[in-house]
Amino acid sequence: MFYYKLHKSKLGYLLAACDKSICDKKINNKNIEFHVNPRFYKDKSATEAQMKKMFSMANSANIIGKKIVQLAMDLDLIDKEMVIDIGGIPHAQMIVAQG
Repeated sequence: MFYYKLHKSKLGYLLAACDKSICDKKINNKNIEFHVNPRFYKDKSATEAQMKKMFSMANSANIIGKKIVQLAMDLDLIDKEMVIDIGGIPHAQMIVAQG
């Protein structure tokens, strides 16, 4: 399961999503502490099928967690090269190109 929040702007929707298990956790990476802040990532919970729909609605996404990043890779939304490691947790951002 996942948490997600759609942030609306003039340019469309930013999807913030994370694995449920890491929401509100602080991840340490060397001298940096990354907080998976529920104010940014958590509005509703979703299944994998529901997350596929959320990805299709978004113009951009900020995702963190092993399962959500893997889902985005399985959907060919991001490449492995786009993923960074923060304290052992994968994180990625994507932007849908406007044609």
